[in-house]
Amino acid sequence: VKDWNLNKTGMEGVFMKEKGRNLMEDLMEEGIRLIMERGVEGFSNRVVAERCHVSCAAPFKHFKDRQAFFGSISEKLDGELLEQMEELTVRYQGNHKQAHLAMCRAYILFLIKYPFLINQSFWRTINEEQAIGIRSWKSFQRMIEEFNGYFEDIGMPEEGRGKCYFSFQTFAYGAAFVATSGLLLEQERLEDYIDRIQQEICATIEQEAR
Repeated sequence: VKDWNLNKTGMEGVFMKEKGRNLMEDLMEEGIRLIMERGVEGFSNRVVAERCHVSCAAPFKHFKDRQAFFGSISEKLDGELLEQMEELTVRYQGNHKQAHLAMCRAYILFLIKYPFLINQSFWRTINEEQAIGIRSWKSFQRMIEEFNGYFEDIGMPEEGRGKCYFSFQTFAYGAAFVATSGLLLEQERLEDYIDRIQQEICATIEQEAR
């Protein structure tokens, strides 16, 4: 069965199924690229459709509005990060500290790869009343599970954990912001800096847990 999708002129068709294309995936990939180029405010269904060589109405067959489009992008990226987290869980099985450090590192590099995830405008588009952001992601919750395992290993009491979460979160977002804003003077040493500072945070946490 030929799945035709006509462009604005109605003169050209694309055999979506024959080419094995997944239009919804294509739309999300182009949507991500457009947000990266123009920011959240510069997002346009029309431009995404043009880049995918489909009609302007095509995106609305998959996403009823911008909120749904961004929500699907969020789910897609959560799946991408979750795959990394699961791989790290297996690699460092039983070593909660190393698993968490590796996950936090991956998390920071992911924010650098997709800097619009730091922008509250993106999350406000999905949920205007409560822009909870990545905290709602399964991948983030997987990282927190390893963090809690690390806390258990070092005997960190419940009342002291909130500050530790805050320390890693502020470091993660701060590192991503500095790396993507051109403020990092030695960009080639970014990952080394991430590892060293995380170790310093852990040393402080472990000292407080004693």
